[in-house]
Amino acid sequence: MALIDQVADQCGLFISDLKAQDNYSVIAEILTQIDSDSFPVTDWNHFITYLFEKDVAFTSSSQARQTCLEQLNQK
Repeated sequence: MALIDQVADQCGLFISDLKAQDNYSVIAEILTQIDSDSFPVTDWNHFITYLFEKDVAFTSSSQARQTCLEQLNQK
């Protein structure tokens, strides 16, 4: 299962609903429970690109996860 699918499933949301800023706190909570190394960096990049609609190219899963959490908590 891809990261985006797992997060949507654990949040009880459709993938398309992940983009709604009202869901960011729930998404952040789920991400804190996911080990960054549980998914390849390509999954993290895809997830962040989809969620925030901007291209990213992280080379480390941990950096991608940390940046994603920071962006989720800024909104």
